[in-house]
Amino acid sequence: MIELNKIAKPQSLVNNGDDWTKDLMDELYASGVINKTKQSRYNKADVKQAVKDETREKCAYCESKITHIYPGDIEHIIPKALYPRLTFTWSNLTFGCYWCNNKKRDFLNKDCMMLNPYKDKTGDHLRAFGPLLMHINTSKRGEITWRKLELNRPELRDRRQEKIEELQLLIDKYNNETVQALKNLIEAEINDFIESNEYSFSLKQYFEDNKNAV
Repeated sequence: MIELNKIAKPQSLVNNGDDWTKDLMDELYASGVINKTKQSRYNKADVKQAVKDETREKCAYCESKITHIYPGDIEHIIPKALYPRLTFTWSNLTFGCYWCNNKKRDFLNKDCMMLNPYKDKTGDHLRAFGPLLMHINTSKRGEITWRKLELNRPELRDRRQEKIEELQLLIDKYNNETVQALKNLIEAEINDFIESNEYSFSLKQYFEDNKNAV
């Protein structure tokens, strides 16, 4: 799980977000029931494109490249079923895969919140050990995040390992190169590989653990 930054709010939320929220909450207060049709108004093309852009079309939680195999979902970081007022709040929306969405569902523990990749320094709570993700020391938030989302499920471990093996070829070139200028170019190529691929969190840690000192 890498740290993420929000981009500009999509125009449909700029134009309508406050009105949609008021309409949804007024009906909820009057009837005691959430109108699912009104609550789904966030599902607009520009909103989905924005969350895809800011996550590089990767799941905000497991970093899998969603659009290779699945359209992906607009995910509510704080569940909209529990906090309907946040349904159209831009800072509460991201891009999630089917598997992480279903693992997370409406889970929320106020005493031990799952990590929010937009607000938390994920590296303070999680560490990659090859294809495995684990929590750092006593970070309960890190532990509850990887356990609840099952971030070490077999298919994720296997796909991380495949990317690590690709990265290892570049690391070998880097470690064996004696010409500093070439070494710098290979390092730039490695950094680009890490940033552009799935599982950047694991790949970056693997490079740090396996590169020779410059």
